[in-house]
Amino acid sequence: MTTTTTPSPAGPRLGERLRTGFGLLGPRHPRHALPVEQADALTLPIGDDGVVVGVNSEGQPAVLGVNRPTPYDMVLIGGLWTAQVMALRSAATGARVAVETGRPQAWMQMVHAMGGGQNGLSVYDVGRVPPQGASAGTPVLVVRDCGMRPPRGRVVSGPWQSVLTLLPYLSPVAPRLLRQARLAGIQRVSPDEAAELGRTMGLSRTEVESLPALPDGVTLWCTDRDRQYVLTQPTDAEIGLLGTPRRMD
Repeated sequence: MTTTTTPSPAGPRLGERLRTGFGLLGPRHPRHALPVEQADALTLPIGDDGVVVGVNSEGQPAVLGVNRPTPYDMVLIGGLWTAQVMALRSAATGARVAVETGRPQAWMQMVHAMGGGQNGLSVYDVGRVPPQGASAGTPVLVVRDCGMRPPRGRVVSGPWQSVLTLLPYLSPVAPRLLRQARLAGIQRVSPDEAAELGRTMGLSRTEVESLPALPDGVTLWCTDRDRQYVLTQPTDAEIGLLGTPRRMD
């Protein structure tokens, strides 16, 4: 006795899909669909890419985009401690850090902790920084710790090479450096220095009055369009290596 089975409508379609290489069909699930009016719910709270230098007044991470495809100059009027934390954290993001300094002994502990200069941080005498060969794969941060009157650097900012100039106080060369910089950080300064910075940088009266009273570890970071107070909170490892935040060295 012969029986015939009437193929289901899905039968030929299944065979055709298997022959054309789509493979076996898995379990059936509803399609993942989202109404257009709910699309905003997919927004993710992703911050900027860069070095976390602390938290802002709202407790949110403050991030500096140090590694850039265009030249980027920064000036920090403040303490060595903050510059060293920035150098450590830049190296942790994969950047190579070249320090140009007249006080190499102040950086040697960091060099030894990071493997003797083989793991991202090298120290050079003033005027002795060689070309760094920065690229997208190996970005570079040059830290210029050259005192109150840093000479014009042989190695300047360029694609994937940013320069951070550290000034312990407001000096005669500061106005020129601040005009060239795209980012400036100011820590605690004297009232006279604060007034001068207010005129040079167009700070508000409230910002000028706040500068002489800034606590250790707090920096007012300024761009042409933005001002932000940032508290740098060290990790346990950073405290063990550099100590607690301080304005004076």
